[in-house]
Amino acid sequence: MIALHADSRPRVAHLVVRREDDDEYVVGDPATGTFVVVPEVGARLVELFAAGHTIAEAAEQMERETGEAVDVTDFVAVLVDTGVIDGNSPDAGAPTTARHWSISRIPARYVRPLFGRIAWACYVGCLLAALAMFAAAPSLLPTYEDTFIFPDVVLSLLITNVVVVVLTVVHEVWHALAGAAVGVPSRLRVERRGIFPVLETDLSGLWALPPERRYGPFLAGMAIDCVVLFAAVAPRFAWSRGWIDLPPGLIRFLAMVVFSQVLKLAFQTLAYLRTDMYLVMATATGCRNLNEVTRLSLKRLIRRLTPAEAIVLRDAHARDLRVSRWYRLLYLAGITWMIWFAVHFLWPSAKVTLGWAGGVLIGAPLASAYWWEGIALLLFASLNLLLPLGVIVRNRLRARRAAA
Repeated sequence: MIALHADSRPRVAHLVVRREDDDEYVVGDPATGTFVVVPEVGARLVELFAAGHTIAEAAEQMERETGEAVDVTDFVAVLVDTGVIDGNSPDAGAPTTARHWSISRIPARYVRPLFGRIAWACYVGCLLAALAMFAAAPSLLPTYEDTFIFPDVVLSLLITNVVVVVLTVVHEVWHALAGAAVGVPSRLRVERRGIFPVLETDLSGLWALPPERRYGPFLAGMAIDCVVLFAAVAPRFAWSRGWIDLPPGLIRFLAMVVFSQVLKLAFQTLAYLRTDMYLVMATATGCRNLNEVTRLSLKRLIRRLTPAEAIVLRDAHARDLRVSRWYRLLYLAGITWMIWFAVHFLWPSAKVTLGWAGGVLIGAPLASAYWWEGIALLLFASLNLLLPLGVIVRNRLRARRAAA
């Protein structure tokens, strides 16, 4: 870290400043997606730095405007500590570079039609049409057996999961395209939601935009999920009515796609896992750190908070504290469901899968087709079980490096 002094001239031309509330402003770097909330004085300081003032000149100007001394050096240090500006630069704040997903660099004019009024009408229409077909033909509703599209269980599981991964990538691509449509770059990364490993498109740069412009990118993934769902339900509905003839294999494949899409859309409604709908809800309520505030408020009821956690809760925005009073009910319900899911589905299925794979590896001839199926199933089951743990370890190591 460089030593800040009175003649330091922080470079903030790359930062954006947006008014959030009457007395709060969002300041951040859209290129890295790093933002902080500052009072009006902080926004004014950024304005002075953008005009070329040094720390000493900005302090003198603020004292003339407010009649009070302002610790400008401390404010710049906060921007450096939070990563809003680069503290390793000799001019205290040269724009930092970030690796962005190449999809998010597509010019906005090319992808904006995908998220216009006509496009959103089509997305909503696909969802309503799928729901109408489910209501007219309840037999089309997905069941767990839809994942078994072949008599060979191993082959069915592998193909089902390949399809799920591909459709998940499509979901994230649509998030990235929606971000590009509003000029916000993004990054793709592996994260976890509770016990579930997930792909995540980092669209932190959206916080530089007004709330009404964030909803589209947040909902874009679910929008394309609705299109895929309709595309899978419609042929099966037509087949069930005798309008068209489809081969049995295709019917089973479409049923598997319907199952995966319905499950994915339902998952996104689990706000307690910080899914797409959580971001929509947080934006609609104007919350800053709702999930963390809710978690700490619940933790405080059963055990003592660490000093750092107590500070987070003490300094929490009043709106976060108010919303967390009812949001904690969703949070607890979600944790209860996740524990039930792990006990009644994840763990039993893992035991069966690992047991079957182990039996095959012991009994099948080495390097035979069945032996390789056992290896593939073993790797698949281990990946699903260990990937969330790996994400936890990775994030903790990153946090320690950042603290150091």
